[in-house]
Amino acid sequence: MGSIRDKAIKSVWTIIIFGIVSKILGFIKEILIASKIGCCFRTDAYFIAFTGATLLAEILGEGISTSMVPVLLKIETKEGKEKKIGYVNNLLHIIMLTSLILMILGWFLSPIIIRIMAKGFRGEEFHLAVKLMRVGLPIISLIMIRSVFVAYLQSNHGFKAGAKSWVYYNIVYIIYLVLFNQYGTYGLMVAGILASLSQLFSVIPASKNMGYRYEKKLDIKDVYLKEMLIVMLPILLALSINRINIIVDKTVASSLSAGSISWLNYANDIIQLVLGIFVTAIVTVLFPIISQEYHGEDVESLKNTMKKGMGWILNIIVPATLILVLLSEPIVRLFFQRGAFGPEATHMTAKALTYYALGLGSMAFVLILTKIHYAMHDSLTPTIHAILGVIINIILSIVLSEYMGTAGIALATSISTTLVTILLITGLNNKMKVIDIHKNWKSLIKFILRAIIMAIAVWVSFNLLGDNFLGLIISIVLGIGIYVGMD
Repeated sequence: MGSIRDKAIKSVWTIIIFGIVSKILGFIKEILIASKIGCCFRTDAYFIAFTGATLLAEILGEGISTSMVPVLLKIETKEGKEKKIGYVNNLLHIIMLTSLILMILGWFLSPIIIRIMAKGFRGEEFHLAVKLMRVGLPIISLIMIRSVFVAYLQSNHGFKAGAKSWVYYNIVYIIYLVLFNQYGTYGLMVAGILASLSQLFSVIPASKNMGYRYEKKLDIKDVYLKEMLIVMLPILLALSINRINIIVDKTVASSLSAGSISWLNYANDIIQLVLGIFVTAIVTVLFPIISQEYHGEDVESLKNTMKKGMGWILNIIVPATLILVLLSEPIVRLFFQRGAFGPEATHMTAKALTYYALGLGSMAFVLILTKIHYAMHDSLTPTIHAILGVIINIILSIVLSEYMGTAGIALATSISTTLVTILLITGLNNKMKVIDIHKNWKSLIKFILRAIIMAIAVWVSFNLLGDNFLGLIISIVLGIGIYVGMD
């Protein structure tokens, strides 16, 4: 087990490297969208339509890959690799049929979906969103098929292709925005289809290199399929509830001034940059390791892996949160302010970013704590907590947006996510004492002191150097250097 764990942990760096490249490319994509289209009803319509077209597929895709990995590991252990490959092909055909049904339903239900997701849309904005959603429906099938191959790769501790596929994804978008932008948001949605297709060209060959081969098989009575569905249903519920937060934010924002959805979207892009590069890499690699250790009943090794993973995340999130809170406006200005994205859009996006950043740590811990519960075959606890989190988010979003606008929506998300994190930690500690604040109070004080000193250094250096590119970069590097140096 030790060699497998060491090899898998090394994969974190592979995922981080590809994650950095893909996130940089993704940011270039968002910068180009902001510059060429800006923050207007067209971008609002596009972001809502894209969410409408892909939301269910992303939920199902993540649910499939999350529940499929433990089942594949079990099949290979008990019945060998041949049975495992047969199961992958069986599931692949079922997914194809399911996605086709969803695409047909999506075509007819798109006006209702857009009406629910963006209650403030009227006239041209509403009709544009419906048309764009229909154009993007093929993405459903591509996302779901990809999830099957990603799960197969992860069950073999193969993470490179899945991470690399996002590089291809963003390159396709950038090519469109640079060379074919005259086709507007319709072309942007078609670019999304081609981008999703490019991801399959990464994961399918990699799966073949790891032993996968295609065979015609369709058995809806497969015993392992039933087992996976039992595991997956509560996971899907939890994922659906988490995605409802996205819908809540955009639905409430659709009732505010034009551009509100786009401001939230661009602010969230910066948050996802941090989560996507570092946290997702750690969680992706640790999930199959924790699953194996749980099945092997190696309790101490399991606890050590959990603690190590959460320690890594904490050391990344603390400085990232401080930087985003203290320097939100210059960061947004650096990334987005050009072309159609003006100073007002920068200011409004920065306000949303500040309040999203307050919940960055909670967002990161929810990712790893949820996967830890799944690895321990407990999908009910995260689901119950997520339901409570959504209810609180809905209430707070409606109330706070009345007083704070889009910033209130971001703050509501941070507050509700923090509550869910506390509940997940409590639930985990009830099973095995992984996080003991009383025992580790000295480490906690050290973290707080490091954070305070770093915050002072960043704030003072930025004000001395001035609001410019060089001042921003030096302040960030200095702050991180001080934080790391005090470890």
